[in-house]
Amino acid sequence: MSVIMNYYRHIDREKIQFDFLCFNKCTESYAPEITKLGGQLFWISKPDGSPKSWAEMAHFFRDHAKDYAWLHNHEVYLSFLLKPLAAHYGIQNFIVHSHATRFSDRALAAIRNKVLCFPIRFLHCSRFACSRAAGEFLFRPKQTGRSFYLLPNAIDLKNFSFDSNTRARIRKTMSLNNTFVVGHIGRFVPQKNHHFLIQVFYQVTAKLPTARLLLIGDGPLRSEIEDLVHDLGLDGQVIFLGQRNDISDLLQAMDLFVLPSIYEGLPVSCMEAQASGLPCIAADTVSKETAYEDNFRFLPLNNEVEWTQAVIQQQMIMTQSSADFFSGTGHISRPCPPSLPDIQEEALKLTDFYEMRSTNFESIL
Repeated sequence: MSVIMNYYRHIDREKIQFDFLCFNKCTESYAPEITKLGGQLFWISKPDGSPKSWAEMAHFFRDHAKDYAWLHNHEVYLSFLLKPLAAHYGIQNFIVHSHATRFSDRALAAIRNKVLCFPIRFLHCSRFACSRAAGEFLFRPKQTGRSFYLLPNAIDLKNFSFDSNTRARIRKTMSLNNTFVVGHIGRFVPQKNHHFLIQVFYQVTAKLPTARLLLIGDGPLRSEIEDLVHDLGLDGQVIFLGQRNDISDLLQAMDLFVLPSIYEGLPVSCMEAQASGLPCIAADTVSKETAYEDNFRFLPLNNEVEWTQAVIQQQMIMTQSSADFFSGTGHISRPCPPSLPDIQEEALKLTDFYEMRSTNFESIL
């Protein structure tokens, strides 16, 4: 949802307006912001094969299809249902958008989604992906002969550029001065692999007892991870920050960003971390397209020791570069990689596509 919202905030809403068809009401729905930006949210039951859920979806398209020129679908496993239903009620322009390199982190759901996604290769539609890896995974262009467009998970680079004053303020407010701060952003779900991250950080603290780990996000596994942190005696060293709207400021306070996800498409969190000039360590299951800077390492998930050593090594490098690096007031330089995709430019391309003026995205076959 954060990717969609990034585009929604920056697209020309005098020309293009988004409405959102959603299944599960939650605190992360962005409902107040969407309403403020002029959009509408429609809530229906998640399709589960029941007559009620099918009827709700059919009623939505019957009542509202005339208001829309495009259906941009991010729930790819429902494409087999949404495409013909939308076309029946008059929405002929349809996009399937791939965001991941795995069907699910749950075995049965992965099998189900793989079966449901098979018809995508036969649909007459536009195909988008956040990365080559995500597009090749879902669309199989070499097998099907159908290309897809790259629509990267772009961000507002200016909003995340490094600012030493913000760093000093946040570190002072959070009592992080003279500490090595490791950061992670992600929902507490199996995909994000928090168990692995906590075990690695536990080993890091054996060498760096003043290190801190900031966990930004919420989700169903949060209480389980909180219990693990307590059992390992890491209370006070692992800081749970919950859902935040000041991500750009919090990134300034960090010294290293880590992402041990089991799978990803093109993680926005890594884009934001790099924009703020942070060195990054990610699992080798994450697409290599994620790395836009040299100070980015991919490590295997079967070796906690290697991750521990990499984190400690980064702390040593920073210590050697400046004696007061972790003070919060020391002078440091954290440039933004120039090749990171900027949301301003990508939103203009998307506007042109929706208006069918031109296709400026890279096409992959």
